[in-house]
Amino acid sequence: MLNSTAKVAFAAYLHDLGKFAERARLDVPADKLQTHVQLYCPRLFVDGKPSLQYTHKHAAYTALAWDILEQHVPDLVCGDMYPFADRVQGADKTDSLLNASAMHHKPETFLQWIIATADRVASGFERETFERYNQSDDTAPDNGNRQTGKNHYQARLLTLFEQIAVHRPAKPLGNADLDYCYPLKALSPESIFPQKRETGEPGDNQRAQAEYQDLWQEFLQALEAIPASHRQNWDLWLDHFDTLWQTFTHAIPAVTAFDVKPEVSLYDHSKTTAALAAALWRWHEANGQTGDEAAQALKSRSDWDEQKILLIQGDFFGIQNFIFASGSQTNKRAAKLLRGRSFQVSLFAELAALKVLRACGLPSVSQILNAAGKFMIVAPNTADVRAAVEAVKAEINDWFIRHSFGQVAMGLSAQAASCNDFTDKERFAALVKQSFAVLERAKLQRFNLTAGAPTVLNADYGQCAAGSVCSYNQQLPAEIEADGRAAARLSQDQITLGNLLAKQNRILILQDGASVYSGSDTVKLRLPVFGLHIAFTDEEDISGKFGTQAADGTLWRFWDFSLPKQLGGSVWNGYARRYINAYVPHFSNGDEWMQEKYSPVREEEDPNEIQTGQPKTFNHLACEDRTGKDGRQFIGKVAIAALKGDVDNLGTIFQKGLQAPTFAKMAALSRQMNHFFSLWLPAYCAGHYPNTYTVFAGGDDFFLIGPWLQTQKLAADMREAFGRYVAGNEEISFSAGIYITKPGLPLGRLSAGAEEALDAAKGVSHPQYGQKNSLCVYGTSVSWHEWSAIEAAAVRIGELKDAYGLSTGFIYDMLQFCEAAGRERNGDIAAGMWRSRMAYRIRRYVNDNKKISSKNNAYAQLTEAFYQNGIERLEAKYRIPLFNHFYLLRAK
Repeated sequence: MLNSTAKVAFAAYLHDLGKFAERARLDVPADKLQTHVQLYCPRLFVDGKPSLQYTHKHAAYTALAWDILEQHVPDLVCGDMYPFADRVQGADKTDSLLNASAMHHKPETFLQWIIATADRVASGFERETFERYNQSDDTAPDNGNRQTGKNHYQARLLTLFEQIAVHRPAKPLGNADLDYCYPLKALSPESIFPQKRETGEPGDNQRAQAEYQDLWQEFLQALEAIPASHRQNWDLWLDHFDTLWQTFTHAIPAVTAFDVKPEVSLYDHSKTTAALAAALWRWHEANGQTGDEAAQALKSRSDWDEQKILLIQGDFFGIQNFIFASGSQTNKRAAKLLRGRSFQVSLFAELAALKVLRACGLPSVSQILNAAGKFMIVAPNTADVRAAVEAVKAEINDWFIRHSFGQVAMGLSAQAASCNDFTDKERFAALVKQSFAVLERAKLQRFNLTAGAPTVLNADYGQCAAGSVCSYNQQLPAEIEADGRAAARLSQDQITLGNLLAKQNRILILQDGASVYSGSDTVKLRLPVFGLHIAFTDEEDISGKFGTQAADGTLWRFWDFSLPKQLGGSVWNGYARRYINAYVPHFSNGDEWMQEKYSPVREEEDPNEIQTGQPKTFNHLACEDRTGKDGRQFIGKVAIAALKGDVDNLGTIFQKGLQAPTFAKMAALSRQMNHFFSLWLPAYCAGHYPNTYTVFAGGDDFFLIGPWLQTQKLAADMREAFGRYVAGNEEISFSAGIYITKPGLPLGRLSAGAEEALDAAKGVSHPQYGQKNSLCVYGTSVSWHEWSAIEAAAVRIGELKDAYGLSTGFIYDMLQFCEAAGRERNGDIAAGMWRSRMAYRIRRYVNDNKKISSKNNAYAQLTEAFYQNGIERLEAKYRIPLFNHFYLLRAK
């Protein structure tokens, strides 16, 4: 059933393949093209009557392009093609996989109507709207879309972010009001940013088609990179193809005709259509409704209120406590442990979704969302599937009880829906709102303790001779001894992960762990997760492509989680990609361990582990903002910063932000939001902030650890980049908190400090700039709109330091005056003396400094900087540049 469902999903997935091929001007003989047009394309209606012309000719190109793809995909000719016809045996070709895919604009058979229905449901098309769209001319050379002013070659994908409206009135949707589009390029950390339409949209067909032709050729070459040995496993191969298709179609508009805004990518439309088609076919198959009568019901929409679809949502609880759990001997391995746990949590979410998919007999493309520990799967609403979901939920939570003793749990909810729930605007809004509520209820039913789950757990703390309690997580009993320490298997795998992530970039998910040998090139984790075995592997020319395991079905998934080598580099490496890795700082040739820079922490580190390519510890990061000349006489505070943040009002954005929401738009918005944090941020850190750990980044939130000053600059860069990413829409923002401390603080306290700072930032209500959209550092919250003034103040302090040799004592006094100004603002009248005292302090400093020749000029500059443009203007916020400068002058 899994293979059959995968075939249905694949047929639906590529129903619009022809849009890509036709815009790339696929070279086809005229007579052959005309034959396919007559077979697959509907008639063009003129004045309400069918003409002799045809429209939606991309359907013909879909059939033509299948011939090119067939040599690189699983066998579509021989063997079991159920539920489609086998072409070799001469069966009725109208029920072939190819025809089912290409006939979506003029469907006739049941399978064709399954895909056509999924196509219309994913787009949110009501009956009348679709009929007008289906009869319109979408490819006429002079056909200008009112929403873009461009024809179907020239139009580029518009961004949903520009149109989000939460607090302000909805923005008009006409051509003149939309300024941004996406570049027609393969997926990379750079290409996900929109650009101005005057730059991104070609003004002529020749240039527009050339861009499509280049992308098409890249796609065909990349298709060959999927291991041929994986074609024998439909589910595994389709997972690879999903990443390939996303890479090359994420910026192709799915619809450019009939004055529909091209705001949903071909990838997002393809995937939602495939997921819906798989679910619909499985419901009909389970209920024995696969004949002409069922096809007619789909055509007339007489059964569109039947709840055939089940939206399965998963969410993990307790992640923060799990990641930052403490033990007795964790400080020296804190960085390894943290990156291992963070990766492990992301892996939990992927594996849980995989278990649900396999239990329900669904392919990878049925999983619409997976970000930040949350996922959504589109399934058939059948009794068997509902039972399978409950069984998987029990299995996963039983695993968490046994191995994490309840620190982590998974909530799993299922919500039934009909086709009309997706096509009616009000009903879809209600469906989205209900999905949030259903998942929220699941959070309140952790482990379902009132329904038979154990409330007291038996734990054996006598299994390990090295100790009774895990050295890395004091809530777990020790099971093994590793490197002289008592550890739980779960914790030891976290340490192993922390080591492997710096060396290997591919992961195997195996049903049978014995099918793969664990050695130097392929390393297996000790503890199976949810019954699945996990192995990390090296480059394929060393470790191989594991074709034997793919063919016998023991290899369920083969994921690439490498970071792009550069911001403009493609993410495609021949395998399915998961955005579950984080950037890890490494020593490079420029880092000199034996020099003065790292001297404050030298005694706490093992010099044998310090070499080029090795990960840096938090102790090393704490020294990275120290400065000196020629590698000597370093000064500056030894401290690290934890940066935590998330997008403001995300729930409201998804529930109310889109004017005409559809299922494909919701999936697109979620994917695009996730890509900023999971794709761009780690790659940006690697290139611009190489001393920053991205502990986790995905969904709508992030947690980073780095040097105290560089982390502030990174936060500001992120905010600027996020503004460009959302096309300058002020309705979409993020808030962040920074907690600065000396290294060695337990991870849980570090996280709690950053969380408190984030809460303070979220609590900002600025009379001019509104709520949230802020940063909190040193316990002081500042709107992002004011951050440039903070940065300018810091630069000015540095300039005056160089000009007049400002001492640490002088800067400390300025801090005292800043604090007094804050007390005055809160009603302390006596604190108002700070102005006269500040004037005296500046005058005295100038007069006592014999190196200052122009006393009056120096006094004026210092007064302007520290009083007029400093404390008087920025009030308590002036603490931030003062603290930064003070810390730069510290000995250590």
